Amino acid sequence: MGTDEPQAAIPGDATLAAYETAAHRYREQSSPPGPAVTAYLDRLADLVGTGTVLELGSGPGWDAAYLERRGSRVIRTDAAPAFVAMMRADGYEARLLDVRVDELGGPYDGVLADAVLLHLTRQQFVDVLRRARLAVVDAGVLAFTVKEGDGEAWSDAKLDLPRHFTFWREPEVRAALQTAGWAVLSVEHVAGRTEPWLFVFARATKTSAIGENRPT
Repeated sequence: MGTDEPQAAIPGDATLAAYETAAHRYREQSSPPGPAVTAYLDRLADLVGTGTVLELGSGPGWDAAYLERRGSRVIRTDAAPAFVAMMRADGYEARLLDVRVDELGGPYDGVLADAVLLHLTRQQFVDVLRRARLAVVDAGVLAFTVKEGDGEAWSDAKLDLPRHFTFWREPEVRAALQTAGWAVLSVEHVAGRTEPWLFVFARATKTSAIGENRPT
């Protein structure tokens, strides 16, 4: 990975602009979930059953479609209007939601963020974990994937436009989850095509650990 940092760019804004500009290219350059991701989604479906999952950063909507075939109900969201329009054109309900600033609503039985939180700064990451905790029922589930590694980097791979990535190590992820009111169920190290990944599951702990205010 690696490309020059866009001049005067705010990482999240530049990354979102890349997805908005190249949403259809992303769909063409990507693919529906492969074996590792489908196994991951199968476990999430087993954990939430027929419950409701808020998906952050649905993109083309492939993960949501898979979960729905497993019997779960999925709320599709994305921060890129182009992806929201794409999902709606495919016949699905979808809403615009920027995890950095928007309320998550709820309560949900689970929250899914597949290859989404890796675009956040470390401070934003912990903030989203806290808000996701307040958006789920007691003992609700959080599932997310991030790239494994150290530091941060820009990449123009796949889209030919700059996207910002924050890399994570397992101890950092575990500490952030505990701080945000989650108990780790598992952290799986998964080989990717270019970089290794962390596939994470966590379960909500008591809300008193992080405050009793829950969004309505």
